[in-house]
Amino acid sequence: MISAKKIRTLKPRVQLRRSADAFHEAAAADPGKDYLDEIVDIIMSSEILSPSDKDRIRFFYSKGDSLSFEDIYYFILSSLGDVPADWDAVDETGNIDWSTRSILPHYLFLDHIRSPYNVGSIFRSAESFQVSGIYIAPGSASPEHPRARRTSRGTVDGVDWKEMDLADIPSSIPVFALETGGEDIATFSFPEHGICIIGSEEDGISAEARKRADASFGIVSIPQHGAKGSLNVSAAAAILLYKWQENATLR
Repeated sequence: MISAKKIRTLKPRVQLRRSADAFHEAAAADPGKDYLDEIVDIIMSSEILSPSDKDRIRFFYSKGDSLSFEDIYYFILSSLGDVPADWDAVDETGNIDWSTRSILPHYLFLDHIRSPYNVGSIFRSAESFQVSGIYIAPGSASPEHPRARRTSRGTVDGVDWKEMDLADIPSSIPVFALETGGEDIATFSFPEHGICIIGSEEDGISAEARKRADASFGIVSIPQHGAKGSLNVSAAAAILLYKWQENATLR
């Protein structure tokens, strides 16, 4: 657990974030009242929190139980505008530590995906399922779009990406595409390394992409049984990435 002395050396927002983390950890293993009193003193000295925010934290702290400690944690993160994510690996400044990522030689090519929301969602899944990098076709929504960045939960900074035309990808790299009418994902032979093409929301993969995939590892499809008969592209990408990662672990 980080010391109160160390927290006092950090920048104001980071002080609050680490103080919140201290209460999150205290909910599982109480470090003692003296330590928590010091953390509360740091919180009360913050100029970021309003007087009413501090009153709420005092109220939670007065209860002295693990649930109230968690209340302090979530309340501070909410006050900072953060969405609580207990599973994020962070460094001592409170930023996500991307060095903890493990990656596979799996890549995506986003073939004219127009929605920043979908691009951001795909980045979030890609980060989780060990994708090494993402290529963005010209005409796709930019990962730098505010909506893409927000939806990605910061993962556009954790997964390497660059804009690239499909024709610029070397022919020696194995390629396959996620599209309807292909082989069932349950039996598809995924390449150990390669690029999966994800097509646009309305038109699917381009003719050029289909030709490229057909000449390499082919087309993979997700069986669907609903009346609608379609999945959001970001949801389909997440399913694909899970199966590709699972296939890699079984080798």
